[in-house]
Amino acid sequence: MNMMTAIGAMLAQTTSLWGIPKARSQAPPKPRYGSVKRYQRAAAKARARRRAKRLKKH
Repeated sequence: MNMMTAIGAMLAQTTSLWGIPKARSQAPPKPRYGSVKRYQRAAAKARARRRAKRLKKH
């Protein structure tokens, strides 16, 4: 076990003993209307439009 892993394990053990909750990453909220795929496609299109607009200026 290397040093960084050992330190990480020690910190995790200490925080659990002290009752400090572990920081867990949260998933983004699900879209209200439609599916996740539909939302992702719309977001990709918006990014593409912004990129095209930015590149068109030069």
